[in-house]
Amino acid sequence: MRTLAQTITAMRDSLVEGRRPEAKPEELPCFSAQALEGNPYITPASLESVLDSLGPEDIPTLEAALEKLAAGELAWLGFKLVTDPLLAVDSEDTEVVGIIGEGAGSADALPGIFVATEKKEIRFSRQYSKRDEFQMLDITRGPHMHAEQYKGVAWLSLPLKQTGVVYIFGAGEVSHFLERMARDCDFETVVIDHDEEYLNAERLPLSHRVLVESYEELPDLGIGADDYVLVLTRGHMYDPEVITYGIKAGAHYVGMMGTAVKNEKVFEMAIERGITFEQLEETHTPIGLKFGAKTPAELALCIVAELIQVRSNRRKA
Repeated sequence: MRTLAQTITAMRDSLVEGRRPEAKPEELPCFSAQALEGNPYITPASLESVLDSLGPEDIPTLEAALEKLAAGELAWLGFKLVTDPLLAVDSEDTEVVGIIGEGAGSADALPGIFVATEKKEIRFSRQYSKRDEFQMLDITRGPHMHAEQYKGVAWLSLPLKQTGVVYIFGAGEVSHFLERMARDCDFETVVIDHDEEYLNAERLPLSHRVLVESYEELPDLGIGADDYVLVLTRGHMYDPEVITYGIKAGAHYVGMMGTAVKNEKVFEMAIERGITFEQLEETHTPIGLKFGAKTPAELALCIVAELIQVRSNRRKA
């Protein structure tokens, strides 16, 4: 499957050559069946209406998306979708929203693509209304933040900066809950375990799953400086191996679950494997924000909350 950069490049090249661009929903994941599950207005087929609408005037938008990707700037590729052409242009703003100077809806009833940035910059090939501008900038808060606020128009988005992959070591109960919460918060997840009784599509349907023979000799998973390593091995049996692996891999975030007494012992064993105490102090141990979590679902929630906080701090930096 093509990367996002390859997909956008191919779309641009098609327009340059006078051809209709092609893209699959899985290449633009906000259109995937998984992402749109339960959405009554948008389906993976909605992508076709966007692709049909594109022309030479959209080339600069796609080029802007590629520039943001290459620069690592925090930006989003957005999609305007029209679910009802009449309502799209005629629906009025609510008094609560109060978009000043614009009483009507979207500038037109056409789908399209645009780029929006954290700095409130917009690149779009057509004129847009004040209400369109409000919603195009709103996608920087999430692809469905105000999707139902106005009738006739919906908005989807994809981040153009890689925000890191969450590598979950251990397919236990906390991981079962954590997977869905992390995916709902736009983290890509990979789960690693040595037992397929736990690591299977029934328990962990949303993640890429890696079955390993042993935690003693983990393969190169491609973990880098943007990624997150969660040390959640079942029974904490392999925590020393995984925390050592995560630190040596250079992950931006390494977090380990467990009591202070257990974690102290794990630290000792990691030091025996060549990790320094200073490196261990930089890990998030114990993992997660502290708000009295006890159950597996609550523990998963406190972990994802910390991932969001760390991601937000990186974006601000």
